[in-house]
Amino acid sequence: MPISSSSSGHVTLQRRYGHDLLASETAHRAEHSVEFQAVMLRRLLGERPFSILPVLASFLHEAIWGEGEPESDPRVPRFLDALGETLQATERRVCVIAGVDLAHVGPRFGDAEPNTPDFLERVAGEDRRMLEAVMAGQAGAFFDSVAADGDRRRICGLSPIYAFLRALPGARGELLRYSQWPDPAGAVTFCAAAFSS
Repeated sequence: MPISSSSSGHVTLQRRYGHDLLASETAHRAEHSVEFQAVMLRRLLGERPFSILPVLASFLHEAIWGEGEPESDPRVPRFLDALGETLQATERRVCVIAGVDLAHVGPRFGDAEPNTPDFLERVAGEDRRMLEAVMAGQAGAFFDSVAADGDRRRICGLSPIYAFLRALPGARGELLRYSQWPDPAGAVTFCAAAFSS
Protein backbone atom coordinates (compact mmCIF):
# COMPACT_ATOMS: atom_id res chain seq x y z
CA MET A 1 0.00 0.00 0.00
CA PRO A 2 1.56 3.35 -0.98
CA ILE A 3 2.27 6.16 1.40
CA SER A 4 0.80 9.47 0.35
CA SER A 5 1.85 13.00 1.13
CA SER A 6 -0.96 14.93 2.74
CA SER A 7 -1.90 17.68 0.31
CA SER A 8 -4.97 18.59 2.36
CA GLY A 9 -2.78 18.97 5.46
CA HIS A 10 -0.39 21.17 3.48
CA VAL A 11 -3.23 23.38 2.22
CA THR A 12 -4.75 23.70 5.70
CA LEU A 13 -1.41 24.54 7.29
CA GLN A 14 -0.55 27.04 4.55
CA ARG A 15 -3.92 28.76 4.95
CA ARG A 16 -3.33 29.15 8.69
CA TYR A 17 0.28 30.27 8.21
CA GLY A 18 -0.55 32.71 5.43
CA HIS A 19 2.66 32.29 3.39
CA ASP A 20 4.07 29.92 0.78
CA LEU A 21 5.31 26.81 2.58
CA LEU A 22 7.19 25.62 -0.50
CA ALA A 23 9.11 28.83 -1.19
CA SER A 24 12.50 27.21 -0.58
CA GLU A 25 11.60 23.68 -1.67
CA THR A 26 14.30 23.48 -4.34
CA ALA A 27 17.02 24.13 -1.74
CA HIS A 28 15.91 20.99 0.12
CA ARG A 29 15.15 18.59 -2.75
CA ALA A 30 17.88 16.14 -1.65
CA GLU A 31 16.77 16.18 2.01
CA HIS A 32 16.32 12.63 3.29
CA SER A 33 15.09 13.13 6.86
CA VAL A 34 11.70 11.50 6.33
CA GLU A 35 13.00 8.24 4.81
CA PHE A 36 13.60 6.31 8.05
CA GLN A 37 10.36 7.54 9.59
CA ALA A 38 8.37 6.44 6.55
CA VAL A 39 9.90 2.95 6.72
CA MET A 40 9.23 2.77 10.48
CA LEU A 41 5.60 3.82 10.03
CA ARG A 42 5.09 1.30 7.24
CA ARG A 43 6.47 -1.43 9.51
CA LEU A 44 4.26 -0.38 12.44
CA LEU A 45 1.07 0.18 10.45
CA GLY A 46 1.40 -2.69 7.99
CA GLU A 47 -1.03 -2.35 5.10
CA ARG A 48 -3.13 0.42 6.68
CA PRO A 49 -2.95 3.58 4.55
CA PHE A 50 -1.51 6.75 6.04
CA SER A 51 -0.44 10.20 4.92
CA ILE A 52 2.66 12.17 5.79
CA LEU A 53 3.00 15.93 6.06
CA PRO A 54 6.78 16.47 6.25
CA VAL A 55 7.99 19.66 7.92
CA LEU A 56 11.63 20.66 7.52
CA ALA A 57 12.59 22.86 10.47
CA SER A 58 15.81 24.87 10.32
CA PHE A 59 15.59 28.26 11.97
CA LEU A 60 17.15 28.32 15.43
CA HIS A 61 20.89 28.16 14.85
CA GLU A 62 20.82 31.74 13.59
CA ALA A 63 19.21 32.79 16.89
CA ILE A 64 22.06 31.15 18.82
CA TRP A 65 24.81 32.60 16.64
CA GLY A 66 23.24 36.06 16.86
CA GLU A 67 22.43 35.61 20.56
CA GLY A 68 18.78 36.31 19.82
CA GLU A 69 15.49 34.89 20.96
CA PRO A 70 14.17 31.72 19.32
CA GLU A 71 11.03 33.39 17.98
CA SER A 72 12.30 36.89 17.21
CA ASP A 73 11.68 36.33 13.49
CA PRO A 74 7.87 36.81 13.29
CA ARG A 75 7.57 33.99 10.73
CA VAL A 76 8.66 31.45 13.36
CA PRO A 77 5.86 31.88 15.94
CA ARG A 78 3.35 32.39 13.12
CA PHE A 79 4.30 29.03 11.58
CA LEU A 80 4.55 27.16 14.89
CA ASP A 81 1.17 28.50 16.00
CA ALA A 82 -0.35 27.50 12.64
CA LEU A 83 1.13 24.02 12.97
CA GLY A 84 -0.24 23.62 16.50
CA GLU A 85 -3.68 24.88 15.43
CA THR A 86 -3.71 22.48 12.47
CA LEU A 87 -2.86 19.53 14.74
CA GLN A 88 -5.56 20.54 17.24
CA ALA A 89 -8.22 21.04 14.56
CA THR A 90 -7.88 17.74 12.73
CA GLU A 91 -10.29 14.93 13.39
CA ARG A 92 -7.77 12.37 12.14
CA ARG A 93 -5.41 10.45 14.39
CA VAL A 94 -2.02 12.15 14.24
CA CYS A 95 1.42 10.92 15.14
CA VAL A 96 4.06 13.65 15.30
CA ILE A 97 7.62 12.43 14.80
CA ALA A 98 10.78 14.47 15.23
CA GLY A 99 13.48 12.46 13.47
CA VAL A 100 16.67 14.11 14.65
CA ASP A 101 20.21 13.64 15.91
CA LEU A 102 21.57 15.34 18.99
CA ALA A 103 25.28 16.19 19.46
CA HIS A 104 27.96 16.05 16.76
CA VAL A 105 31.42 16.15 18.37
CA GLY A 106 35.02 15.41 17.38
CA PRO A 107 37.53 16.51 14.73
CA ARG A 108 35.19 15.56 11.87
CA PHE A 109 32.83 18.26 13.15
CA GLY A 110 35.45 20.91 13.90
CA ASP A 111 36.68 20.04 17.39
CA ALA A 112 40.45 20.18 17.94
CA GLU A 113 40.71 17.08 20.11
CA PRO A 114 39.62 13.50 19.38
CA ASN A 115 36.73 12.01 21.29
CA THR A 116 37.88 10.15 24.39
CA PRO A 117 35.72 8.00 26.67
CA ASP A 118 35.89 10.70 29.37
CA PHE A 119 34.85 13.41 26.93
CA LEU A 120 31.97 11.32 25.55
CA GLU A 121 30.80 10.71 29.12
CA ARG A 122 30.71 14.49 29.68
CA VAL A 123 28.77 14.91 26.40
CA ALA A 124 26.28 12.28 27.61
CA GLY A 125 25.80 14.19 30.87
CA GLU A 126 25.22 17.46 29.01
CA ASP A 127 22.83 15.76 26.59
CA ARG A 128 20.84 14.19 29.42
CA ARG A 129 20.52 17.54 31.22
CA MET A 130 19.32 19.10 27.96
CA LEU A 131 16.83 16.24 27.48
CA GLU A 132 15.27 16.96 30.87
CA ALA A 133 13.78 20.14 29.37
CA VAL A 134 12.66 18.20 26.29
CA MET A 135 10.92 15.49 28.36
CA ALA A 136 9.25 18.22 30.43
CA GLY A 137 7.86 19.72 27.20
CA GLN A 138 9.64 23.04 27.78
CA ALA A 139 10.67 24.44 24.39
CA GLY A 140 12.17 27.62 25.86
CA ALA A 141 14.23 25.78 28.48
CA PHE A 142 15.46 23.38 25.78
CA PHE A 143 16.59 26.30 23.59
CA ASP A 144 18.24 28.00 26.57
CA SER A 145 20.17 24.84 27.46
CA VAL A 146 21.62 24.63 23.94
CA ALA A 147 22.25 28.39 23.69
CA ALA A 148 24.02 28.52 27.08
CA ASP A 149 27.28 27.25 25.57
CA GLY A 150 26.69 28.58 22.04
CA ASP A 151 25.64 25.13 20.80
CA ARG A 152 29.15 23.80 21.42
CA ARG A 153 27.92 20.21 20.88
CA ARG A 154 26.26 21.13 17.56
CA ILE A 155 22.77 19.84 18.35
CA CYS A 156 21.48 18.92 14.89
CA GLY A 157 17.89 18.52 16.09
CA LEU A 158 17.67 21.97 17.68
CA SER A 159 15.00 23.41 15.36
CA PRO A 160 12.89 20.25 14.89
CA ILE A 161 12.82 19.45 18.61
CA TYR A 162 11.86 23.04 19.45
CA ALA A 163 9.14 22.99 16.77
CA PHE A 164 7.88 19.62 18.03
CA LEU A 165 7.58 20.94 21.60
CA ARG A 166 5.92 24.19 20.51
CA ALA A 167 3.40 22.36 18.31
CA LEU A 168 2.38 20.05 21.16
CA PRO A 169 1.92 22.25 24.23
CA GLY A 170 1.48 20.26 27.39
CA ALA A 171 3.08 17.11 26.00
CA ARG A 172 5.41 15.25 28.34
CA GLY A 173 8.01 12.73 27.28
CA GLU A 174 9.64 9.60 28.56
CA LEU A 175 13.25 8.98 27.54
CA LEU A 176 13.30 5.40 26.27
CA ARG A 177 16.94 5.20 25.24
CA TYR A 178 19.99 7.44 24.90
CA SER A 179 23.00 6.32 22.91
CA GLN A 180 26.10 7.46 21.10
CA TRP A 181 27.73 6.40 17.88
CA PRO A 182 31.28 6.69 19.22
CA ASP A 183 34.22 7.36 16.95
CA PRO A 184 37.43 9.20 17.88
CA ALA A 185 37.05 11.37 14.77
CA GLY A 186 33.36 12.18 15.06
CA ALA A 187 30.64 10.95 17.40
CA VAL A 188 26.90 11.50 17.05
CA THR A 189 24.44 11.15 19.91
CA PHE A 190 20.76 10.30 19.67
CA CYS A 191 17.82 9.13 21.70
CA ALA A 192 14.34 7.67 21.49
CA ALA A 193 11.49 9.16 23.47
CA ALA A 194 7.72 8.78 23.58
CA PHE A 195 5.42 11.75 24.27
CA SER A 196 1.83 12.04 25.36
CA SER A 197 -0.38 14.95 26.26
